[in-house]
Amino acid sequence: MLMRLAWRSIWRNRRRTLITVISIGLGLACAIFFISMADGVYVQLINDAVRMQAGHVTLEHPEYRDAPAIDLYLTGTNALRAQIEGMAHVERTKLLILGQGVARSGAGTVGVAVMGVEPSVEAKTSPLVKNIISGRYLEDTDGSRVVVGSKLAERLHLREGKKLVLTTNDISGALTEELCRVAGIFETGAEEMDGYLVQTPIGFLRKLFNFPPDSATQLGVILNKPGAQKKVQKQIQSMRHNPPFAVRSWQEVMPELASYIKLDKGSNLVLQAILLFLILFTIFNTILMSVLERQKEFAIFKALGTPLSLMRGQLLMESFFLGLIGCFLGLLVGGLASYALQVWGFDITRIYSSDISISGFAISPIIHARLSLSMLLWVIGLVLGATLLLSLIPMRRATNVHVADTLR
Repeated sequence: MLMRLAWRSIWRNRRRTLITVISIGLGLACAIFFISMADGVYVQLINDAVRMQAGHVTLEHPEYRDAPAIDLYLTGTNALRAQIEGMAHVERTKLLILGQGVARSGAGTVGVAVMGVEPSVEAKTSPLVKNIISGRYLEDTDGSRVVVGSKLAERLHLREGKKLVLTTNDISGALTEELCRVAGIFETGAEEMDGYLVQTPIGFLRKLFNFPPDSATQLGVILNKPGAQKKVQKQIQSMRHNPPFAVRSWQEVMPELASYIKLDKGSNLVLQAILLFLILFTIFNTILMSVLERQKEFAIFKALGTPLSLMRGQLLMESFFLGLIGCFLGLLVGGLASYALQVWGFDITRIYSSDISISGFAISPIIHARLSLSMLLWVIGLVLGATLLLSLIPMRRATNVHVADTLR
């Protein structure tokens, strides 16, 4: 009976009710769409960065983070990765050797970051492999072949098959250099990578830096479930190894990227709070106007001896129905739009002609949303709960109406 009264009451003024539910629905749809799009960009950016660098969890020399140097490296990496790859949620491990050097060709000299990788592992994990624009990516059997970024290739006039001399210092500090040949050229859209990164097979770099066998600068752990990062990190920290090693999260290894995402999430929260405030203000305004227009109706109810609890219940149900219809509309529109963005993506080059990069990592030109049930339930629950709370003020006003003055 109470539900029927409330339902009929909200449709007595169809125009006001439709405007209200459409306002709630569109506001909620925008909130769902932008939250899922931001989540999708964060997940994609983190996934690309950890797979291109040293994974979700990184093992390295305890002093390497304070002063990265070529002589601070891990040993016994084969035994370590054998134990780690047996853990739950670990997709695979990867070895990296990182160093600095100078790349020289007949056209000039450029300071570069040199990265020794396992080509067969990178082919399965790193998005850089998909960004080869000329030639091919590295193979395990390649000796002194390298892949270079497009900007670096342009500066040094390099192309597939051309020669390049890498000069650097080995772990003893002695100057060393090797003649390399370009296997391919990549283009990620990030100046820091396209202009200064040189990748080469890890075996060749061990020889160049005079690393001992079974050693590397970093041992990266890639997870198939990023949410298990802390659990896996604790498991690795409990492992015993001599000499000891440091276990770091990707947030510690790539602090610039982690800080950017944290700051951007904060900005998005402010925007979402403003959007939710506007939605809730619309609901509050509608309920209050409805109560003010029905002063005589509530006065008659009180004159007839209607219990105040019944009047409060009717107003509460009216607020609930308005919020529920608005949430359903918002869920339908926002959910479908977010799902379409999640499946098909959106090419941002239609808006931005230039490449976009964050902290040296290029954002994929095709962005995808990430729609999750927990996010939908959280947003809808917040709107519905706040709607019921906001109805308390108009409800009090309706039950406190003065019968004689209103009906006079």
